[in-house]
Amino acid sequence: MRKLSLLFILLFLLSGLVGAGNCLQQSNGKRKVSIKSTTGVPVFRSPVYSPVQVFIYGNVLMIDFRESIKDVLVKIESIETNETILLKSYDVHAGDVINIPIYESGIFQISFSTDTYQGYGEFMVYE
Repeated sequence: MRKLSLLFILLFLLSGLVGAGNCLQQSNGKRKVSIKSTTGVPVFRSPVYSPVQVFIYGNVLMIDFRESIKDVLVKIESIETNETILLKSYDVHAGDVINIPIYESGIFQISFSTDTYQGYGEFMVYE
């Protein structure tokens, strides 16, 4: 009986270690950054549309533009230190993807600003 109890405890501990490894793998995988629009009237019971999709993969931020946008101001800043990481204006076409490496870990905010659209999102870099 004692050996059986030790076996169950050992299996439980091993399954916990495997689960922890999966968590670490997921934190380094590609994650979508939710972008919230600060312009326009929200329409309930419909998907929220954003002309920009943002993903974080490790320490690289991928900005995918779903529409052509002229003179979009992209700002990335650290929430913890209020330091501006990037402040740059782009003219983009639908389908353009901009990759931006983030060289420090922490919690960041990305914001987009044009004449007709404003949006923001928060993301975390683990590395």
